[in-house]
Amino acid sequence: MERLWLKIGETAARLGVKPKELRYWETVIPEIQPRRSKGNLRYYHVDELDRLVKIRNWLQEGLTVGDCRELLLTGQLARGLDLGLGPEAPVLAPGPVPRARAQAPRRPEVAKVAAALRRLLAQLRDPVSRS
Repeated sequence: MERLWLKIGETAARLGVKPKELRYWETVIPEIQPRRSKGNLRYYHVDELDRLVKIRNWLQEGLTVGDCRELLLTGQLARGLDLGLGPEAPVLAPGPVPRARAQAPRRPEVAKVAAALRRLLAQLRDPVSRS
């Protein structure tokens, strides 16, 4: 019989994130409210895991935690991400991707654009997706 309540470390391990990330998500998304024990430990219900997996996946796609909250509440983002890559935009041959020397803190919008460009580059490199 599976337990219904998981500690924050167990939940984080199932999601493949660190407990401090879950704690941060709670500050930005107040709808995530784990139960607290008398010792102030966080316990997440197993039914909450699906929503947390969605959040993790959206974050991996380049969305911010605030964007994830908006998606959970409304099902859509108020502002779309337009890269200006309409049908008339030329398709460039993929080349080597230069690596940044240092990871400077980025604004959330830059992170979204970077994630969208990475997905686009992956699609361009995949010959099956072009046909």
